[in-house]
Amino acid sequence: MSTYVARIRVALRKAGTLFELPGEDGSYRLEIAPEALDYKIFCTAVGQARATARAGDDVQAAALLRKALALWRGDPLEDLNTERATNWRRVAIRDDWLPANNALLDSLHRLGDFEGMLHLLKAIQVEHDQDLLLAKRHLQALYSLDRKEEAIEYLYDFYRRARAASHDIRADELRGYHNELIRPVRRSVSAVHGDSRPAPRNLPYDVDGFAGRRDLLADLDNLVVGSRKSRVIALDGLPGVGKTALAVHWAHRMRDRFPDGAWFVNLNGFGEGPVIDENEVVAELLEAFQAAADCPPTPVARRAKLREVLDGRQMLVVLDNAHDAEHVQSLIPLLAGSVVVVTSRVRLSGLALAHTARGFTVLPLDGDLAASWLRERIGGRALADPESLARLASLAGGLPLALGIIGEYVAAQQGKPLRDFVAQLRERRAVLGLGDNGTRTVMSLRAVFDCSYRDLPPEQKRLFRLLGTYPGLDFPPHVAAALVGVPPARVRDQLDGLVWARLLEAHEDDRYRFHDLLRTYASERAEVEESAEERERAAVRLVDWFLHTCHHADRKLFSYRESVPMTALADGVEPLDFADEDAAMNWCVRERAEVAGVIDYASSVGLHEHVWRLVPAVGEVMMRQGFKDEVLQSLRAAVFSARKAANRYAESGILANLGFAYSRFHDHEEADRCFRRAYDLAVEVDDRIGVATVLRNMAERAAVVGDHTRAMEMFGRALTIARDTNNFDTEAGVLHRMGEALRRRGRLDEALTHLHLAWGIRERIGDADGRGTTLARIAAVHLEKGDHHGALTFAHQAIVELARTRHFGLEGEAAATAATVHRNLGNLEDAAFHARRAVELSRTARDPLGQAAAQDLLGQVMWRQGSHREARECWEMACSLYADLGDSRSDSIRLHLDEPPDDKADSA
Repeated sequence: MSTYVARIRVALRKAGTLFELPGEDGSYRLEIAPEALDYKIFCTAVGQARATARAGDDVQAAALLRKALALWRGDPLEDLNTERATNWRRVAIRDDWLPANNALLDSLHRLGDFEGMLHLLKAIQVEHDQDLLLAKRHLQALYSLDRKEEAIEYLYDFYRRARAASHDIRADELRGYHNELIRPVRRSVSAVHGDSRPAPRNLPYDVDGFAGRRDLLADLDNLVVGSRKSRVIALDGLPGVGKTALAVHWAHRMRDRFPDGAWFVNLNGFGEGPVIDENEVVAELLEAFQAAADCPPTPVARRAKLREVLDGRQMLVVLDNAHDAEHVQSLIPLLAGSVVVVTSRVRLSGLALAHTARGFTVLPLDGDLAASWLRERIGGRALADPESLARLASLAGGLPLALGIIGEYVAAQQGKPLRDFVAQLRERRAVLGLGDNGTRTVMSLRAVFDCSYRDLPPEQKRLFRLLGTYPGLDFPPHVAAALVGVPPARVRDQLDGLVWARLLEAHEDDRYRFHDLLRTYASERAEVEESAEERERAAVRLVDWFLHTCHHADRKLFSYRESVPMTALADGVEPLDFADEDAAMNWCVRERAEVAGVIDYASSVGLHEHVWRLVPAVGEVMMRQGFKDEVLQSLRAAVFSARKAANRYAESGILANLGFAYSRFHDHEEADRCFRRAYDLAVEVDDRIGVATVLRNMAERAAVVGDHTRAMEMFGRALTIARDTNNFDTEAGVLHRMGEALRRRGRLDEALTHLHLAWGIRERIGDADGRGTTLARIAAVHLEKGDHHGALTFAHQAIVELARTRHFGLEGEAAATAATVHRNLGNLEDAAFHARRAVELSRTARDPLGQAAAQDLLGQVMWRQGSHREARECWEMACSLYADLGDSRSDSIRLHLDEPPDDKADSA
């Protein structure tokens, strides 16, 4: 994090940007006024232009759009060549810049400024000459100017290029559009055959200001454009995600292609009231064709009549809100000549298998689009407070239904600022109940989710609501199995059923996740339908699974240490075991955030005997990876739980670990407080190893601040206890830190003696990480002695060991030692390689002090290679990192940067 903060500060200072970058609790916030960002100004202006155009003022809309587009100078973030920046540019151009240009073309067309359209199109199509919508606009402008020959020439050129690029659908679509421009409107089959029955039209109102879904709409267009082929299209997605709105919007876009009719039916598969079955749909369509009176009053006869009426016709039929594939299975053959769109909350795979339906899942809107969607509904207050708008939009979780409910709620209270709504709706269940006013006129999200939940089988209902109590972000089947107390193989079918019902999302690596609002709803159902006793049993099963899985990982990784005593395993819980150290390490790293969440959860529900046992099992791994927040948060929770459990033995050990963590994260005042309390407790409960551990840590601190006599006295006491109790792990740790203390005093030969003794013990007990740690220190001592060969040999051994145990920070230190040796020997290419590796590793380990030293070293190597600009960038980064830590080395590097170039070259 510190590296990125330093880079941002350096870049913004160079650009002369006024900014604030305050840090708090290990995080940073870049504060720049929204009105100073071109992109935000652009989005606001485009939103205003669209609203102005809807009000009928195309002159003002065109002026606003031109002003907005003028801000788009070159590619956004063009100086960033990262994959993330490239993807953002692509999406911004597709979803923001091109639609804004298309809106301007719309206004110009309505104003009759066809020459202006062509002028704009020629500029846009330099980079987007294969964009189908722009090509249509080009033909539209040319025909409006009566330049037919030029239009045909443009059509053939686009067609040829599209076919050559294998964009056959695109080529055929433009040709079809051209044919529609030059031919009269096609008459319906009814008119051709002299049938007096009118083509039925029954579509709900299109969504006002429909936004997003550009790619999905394009996919749907491609299924019907330039073809008279019948189709079945299936749209699924979680409740409230906007399936119906999408289907209706697309139907309005396509209705002119279906002169034989466009019809919408709400099947009410999920909702209050009766479900609409096939017979009612058939009767409704016959009534629409004014053919109901011509057939006998039996279901079979009506079906036959509908086939007769639809023979030769191609309609667009939207069958909305189907309960499942079976709900519409027998209806599809009656509409065999038509394009049928079916929407449902469940996956409609049965239609794909039986009718070759093309299935699409409608996903929630992303954050920017959701904010844009809400901005158009709220108006002026949204433009004045974009930050609160973004927070309101995030509360909807990308669900258009939730956005609509929030938008209506806000719009109804004109005098209230947006920030007040944010504070009000942030409460955990506020959005779920919004709109639930005791009448049927407004639909709440809770009511929508109820419809899906009620339809689940009992086992799935129980799993769904108990999963709502899970505190993490996502989970594997084993965790779900532990919550409900059944074998993992049995729970998998239930999970798949919830995914099928779109109440749960399946993710990679065999994991599952809730939508945020569905998680809240599920936890609500658990509180209502599960007794307090069953919720408590589920919590114990869940925490037991994590505790015993963490214990198995701890035994695989740290078998040479004394283990934490375990609680009895709850019935129905099957924790994971691990084949080897790599598997255990992979699990700990992947699940660190989940474990941290479970620790907080266990503490909140009073499972304190579990909490203090959980932390030691994973704390070491999180420490190696540099996860400061998780380490400190978990250790503090463990101290609290040990006190609640009145276990002073456990409290002492955890306080010693917490102090060690504080010292490694450079908070020495807090570390000293923890060490003093841990020592007193260890003496009180006669925990001799605990006393030795705290003495070792306190001695290390004394050595760092220069109190060498006191440090060696405490080291000696700790070493005596470790040897008297035959605790080899503690003995090796004391010897290692004694070696480091002696090194600081310049007693390098004595330091090597102690470090080699520690190395030997760690080799004997199988402590691979400890071996690597000591080897890295031995390499550093050899470097200080001027023994380049010895330093390089031990540094390479340390790198191998530490890479295997993923101790990134210390591996970075060993790489820096190797880089320094190569720099001193004049091997600048090797030095640069190892220095860059040191920067990368220290950054991965979230070690700002190590990053600063590595950046300084890399700057020296770059300067010697003649790469002066890169050297200065490295030194500026190092200076900023040191300054953030309050380290005086920032001053010397700043003076170094201010020196004349010749002097700097000499000093480097």
